[in-house]
Amino acid sequence: MSKIVNNQSSCPGGFATDIFETSFSLEKTKCDQVWEKLQRRETFVKGQLPPYKVEFASGLEEGAFLEGELNIHHGPLLSVHGCIGQVSDTYRALHYFYGSYVLSFRLVRPFLLEFFRHENTIELKIHCYVVPWMLPFWRLGNKLFWKFFGISFLF
Repeated sequence: MSKIVNNQSSCPGGFATDIFETSFSLEKTKCDQVWEKLQRRETFVKGQLPPYKVEFASGLEEGAFLEGELNIHHGPLLSVHGCIGQVSDTYRALHYFYGSYVLSFRLVRPFLLEFFRHENTIELKIHCYVVPWMLPFWRLGNKLFWKFFGISFLF
């Protein structure tokens, strides 16, 4: 669904491509509210717990995301910098650049984050290159993170 952005390598040797998917079912009104918050810079700039931070190259900290906008989410064991991709009423993409990592560049390299808006559901997909032995830990960590923290702060 997202436009292809030439900002990432193909899957490196010794890594596997993984797509972690989860969804959040909500009442329609609540789903609309959460979706609106997911489309705004301030949700991520002001919603971070120190020492993590989200910054936009434009310096803007509020307002709706713009396609092509550069940003970085960084902190201990995390550096995911990228470009906002397609933004619509039902979809948003964030293309991560080569060099982005979670834990270590040698372990997990995210390359695409997608959000999908359905009538009563928000779906999330994180596309990564992951060292195969790390896959069970990566998936378990994501299940726990998205279940207990994730976007639940927006509910």
